[in-house]
Amino acid sequence: MKTTEHRPAAQRSAAASWYSRLLPPALALVVLVILAGLQAGLGPLGITLLLAGVVVVPGVVYKGTKGMFRRRGIPDSRRTTVVSLLMLAAVVVCFALPVPAPVPATVTGLLLGNLGLVFFRRWLNVSAHVSVLTFAVLWITATYGAGLAWLLILPPLMILSRVSLGEHTLREALSGAALGLATFGCYLAVGTWS
Repeated sequence: MKTTEHRPAAQRSAAASWYSRLLPPALALVVLVILAGLQAGLGPLGITLLLAGVVVVPGVVYKGTKGMFRRRGIPDSRRTTVVSLLMLAAVVVCFALPVPAPVPATVTGLLLGNLGLVFFRRWLNVSAHVSVLTFAVLWITATYGAGLAWLLILPPLMILSRVSLGEHTLREALSGAALGLATFGCYLAVGTWS
């Protein structure tokens, strides 16, 4: 009996784990918001404020209040509601100032994607990794041109990664891709409307 028969699966699992850790949703959001800020011509201060309002503060509230909410018996859905309200405030601020395009449409897309994750996770454990990465890759390709179309390989690799790690079923991962695609459609619609 060969002892190397099990190594390919172990290597695949290690590669999948590495890939999921390399591209978490928060990193994809940070890159997306920075690129949107650069595209809009915001300076370092504007991009920093945008990151704080759209990624950092909602992320800290979501991750940092989990224990506090649970100790008080408050359901996790309330925590996601607070995050959604913070993101809604960011959308309102982007349109009210007005922040140059494509920031308002991008932030609106992120809000709608977050609401989609909250809504669809009630019935199906939709992959946030796949959803956010799909939206980010489509956004980057649409904004910076077909020369970056090679990035379109990243979401299918994330689907493979999440499924092989057992974090999601194929249906859940594909649902994440569909949500990312729908979020991108919302971004395009808001960008056209505004």
